[in-house]
Amino acid sequence: MYIIYLVQPLVAGAEDAGAVTAISYAAAVKTLFHLLSVAATSYFICIIVMPLLLEKTKLLNGFLLLVSGLYAIAVVSRVGVVYLVEPLVGYNNSKETLLQIVSQLGILFQYYIIGNMAAAFPFVAFYLLLDRQLLMRKQAEAENEKKEAELAALKAQLNPHFLFNTLNNIYSLAVQNSPQTSYCIEKLAHILDYLLYRCNDKLVPMEKEIELLQNYLDLQKIRFGDRLDLKAEYKADHSYKIAPLLLLPIVENMFKHGVEQNAGKTDVKVSLECFKDRLTFNTENLYDPDASDAPGIGLQNLKRQLELLYPEKNSFTITKANHFFKTNLQLNLS
Repeated sequence: MYIIYLVQPLVAGAEDAGAVTAISYAAAVKTLFHLLSVAATSYFICIIVMPLLLEKTKLLNGFLLLVSGLYAIAVVSRVGVVYLVEPLVGYNNSKETLLQIVSQLGILFQYYIIGNMAAAFPFVAFYLLLDRQLLMRKQAEAENEKKEAELAALKAQLNPHFLFNTLNNIYSLAVQNSPQTSYCIEKLAHILDYLLYRCNDKLVPMEKEIELLQNYLDLQKIRFGDRLDLKAEYKADHSYKIAPLLLLPIVENMFKHGVEQNAGKTDVKVSLECFKDRLTFNTENLYDPDASDAPGIGLQNLKRQLELLYPEKNSFTITKANHFFKTNLQLNLS
């Protein structure tokens, strides 16, 4: 629309109201030449000057370049008008010399510099807006790449930590020549299959995460035997999906810092509910209050993953009271 405004002098007025006449040749030459000057000014400001003005250390250089560049474009435009445009449209006035043109600062400023800058302003503003949007998109892409890299690093920390604990479990069974060793290896195979091949997507079916938890709990029941009083309950709409490996660190923490530290019988409760776009995951286990209060690496990683994957859509709390360690995780899945 702004270009149409610039070229409207091309259409000459008619004697009858509402009539459209032929394009004036002189107006066409003048307008097209003016558009070239505006294009040169716009390009010069956007591509050459603006990057310098946006850097504080190069601000003075940018300003000096802007002044000298606008003056040079004005001189070239004036030379073009005097030696090219005016002869084409039939003006036979005496031509000014190049020295006279470069010294006519008033004419250059009033009719060329101001005119070119005023006409170029909308294009410069549009370029800045477009450049800003491009910069924001690049920043968003860089932030997303950083987020993906951090999540990958957190998963890389989680998997070896989990495997170390699980292999220790199987090793203890093998030392005892337990007939359940092969069963445990089968369970571990299912877990590894999930960790290596099934949880690389951003979201996985809820039932797969539940299956992972149950496989892990089955291994722990065999390891601890009668010492472990386990109650696990799952009530979930399996149509929902969740980011992978968010629930396992909580369960793993229960055994590493709870069950393993108690010599006697230990109660462990796990409950999961997922309905109406909300997931609630609760755990409860006995713990030794005299043990170190330093959080495990699994829970530290979990909190960071929640910040990255469910910003402002998660709540994770830990409660310690009466020798019980309780966790509550809530996610908004909408």
